[in-house]
Amino acid sequence: MILYVMAHECLENDELQNATEFLVPFTNILVNLLSEKNITIWEFKKKLNNIKINDLSEKDGQVESLSIINNFRVYVLYGGTRNFMLKIEGMSQYLGFCILVTNKGMLVNGDAAIDPLPLAADLKNSFLDNYKSPYLLTDTFLKFIEGK
Repeated sequence: MILYVMAHECLENDELQNATEFLVPFTNILVNLLSEKNITIWEFKKKLNNIKINDLSEKDGQVESLSIINNFRVYVLYGGTRNFMLKIEGMSQYLGFCILVTNKGMLVNGDAAIDPLPLAADLKNSFLDNYKSPYLLTDTFLKFIEGK
C-alpha cells in the first residue's frame, strides 16, 4: 500500500511539473501578445493560431475564443492592447485552478471552484514560483507547439 501511495505521489508530481512547464510559457506568450501594441487583428489571430488557440470569432472589432488545451479551458476576449481578458481554468485534476488576466493585472487562484481539487492549490503555488522569474521555453511547451 505504501508503494502505491508513493507511486501515486510521484505521478502527481510529474503531472504538476508538466502542467507548470506548459502553463508558464503559454501564459507568458499570451500576456505578451495581448499587451502588444500596434498589432492588427489579422496578426493577432495568426499568432493565436500559432499557439493552438482556434475557433476565433470576431465581432465589432473584438476577437473571442474558448479553447480546451491540455486540461485547461482558455478564454480570450480581445478588444485591443488596453482592452482584454484572459481566463485559464483548470479541468480534471486541476479543477479549482484559475488564472485571470486583464490589462490591469493578474490574479491566480487555487480554489476557484466549489470543491477544488488538491492539485489546484499545488499548481497555483508552482505557477507563481516559476512565473515570477524569467522562464525559458520548456521541452513540454515546445512539444505542445510541435504537436507531439
